[in-house]
Amino acid sequence: MDGSDIGNAMRTAIQANISTKAKLGWIIKDASNFPTITDVSSQIVDERAWAALVVSRNATSNLISAHENGDASYDPSTAMVFLYNQGRNEVAANSFIVPFPQALISSAAANFAASYASRYVASQSGNATAMAALIVAPQTLTTPISYSMNNFQPYSAPVASALTLVGSIYTIIFAFVITLSGYAIRQAIEPFLKTKDLLLLRVLAPPIFSAPIWLAYSMTSLCIKIPFNARYHRAGGFFIFWLYDFMGMTALHRGNYHVADAKVYDVLPCPPHYFNVAVSSVAITLEPWFYTSSTLVLQCRRPDLKWLCSFLRYGYGFPVYNTQQAMRTLIFNTKSHLGLKAGMLVAWIALSCFTIPLFAFIMRHRAMAAAAREAPSRSGAGPHNDSNHDLTTHLATVSTGSTQTREGRGIEERH
Repeated sequence: MDGSDIGNAMRTAIQANISTKAKLGWIIKDASNFPTITDVSSQIVDERAWAALVVSRNATSNLISAHENGDASYDPSTAMVFLYNQGRNEVAANSFIVPFPQALISSAAANFAASYASRYVASQSGNATAMAALIVAPQTLTTPISYSMNNFQPYSAPVASALTLVGSIYTIIFAFVITLSGYAIRQAIEPFLKTKDLLLLRVLAPPIFSAPIWLAYSMTSLCIKIPFNARYHRAGGFFIFWLYDFMGMTALHRGNYHVADAKVYDVLPCPPHYFNVAVSSVAITLEPWFYTSSTLVLQCRRPDLKWLCSFLRYGYGFPVYNTQQAMRTLIFNTKSHLGLKAGMLVAWIALSCFTIPLFAFIMRHRAMAAAAREAPSRSGAGPHNDSNHDLTTHLATVSTGSTQTREGRGIEERH
């Protein structure tokens, strides 16, 4: 907003910094687009920019006036203000958003101070009045400009990392525990269920039985006093948090269900070590599909997806990222994407509501077809003539992941 010496000095420093490697993506904007500093801050809150450096209006004229009048109350930090939003992503803010601009601004301010002091002394060396004013306000020459920091939405609750980082890891782990526990239980009762009852069991049972468990898990956040009242009142904020956390967990474990079925029943070609890769991975976007245990500690400290290569931005569509962003809105009152994030999570759940019954139906159809093919060979073999017993035997064998070839061999050996 200052079109004179201070504004031009900062513009030159930023333009020079753009050509270096250790830089942020600076964009110099015309001050006419932002009449007040409030207009600039609204861009930060609205997540149109990560941070902004504002050179105050009339900063140069204020400095000259303080020189001439010997204003001892002159504050160099009023010359510039650095605006940022730590609550949007504390890792990015602490690692890049703040340190890089701080180094740049401090260097530019020091260069301006040296240049300004030499020019001022050279022009006013014989002026006793100017020297007397300088004695009264020495900061106008030694530190003519500085800056202040304005963090609109600070990361004021460090315990929130238990939800936004570590909590995401626990969500993934719980999702796999629910998947594996339900899988073992289903093996025992699946052969005795009708197809309709089986499909209802697969679709409705996991979320119904896991809801109270997940509510109990979410209530642990109350013990560490997570501030859910940043956007809504405390009770409402907590239950909205539980709802999003539950939807995220449901999207994860239902996805695990249908991918596990696809592999076990050879419906789709899946990686041979799917569970090993999925359980051990918590990096890049904290999603359980695409990362390895060796990068766990390093990648968990990555900033927002916008800072990574474009290929890795697939994470925007995955459950954990959307759940995490919803939590930040509830805890730090960042820009609300609650509707969009809910839509993404519901879309994952809806997709699984289609794929889980589809794979279950295919599995049941294959088992019934195998039982029908082998039924004639069992005629006259005592108790094995019962077709219902044959079907139950085949369903039980398929539910344990055995192939149809092993089923046939087992029957021949028994005969």
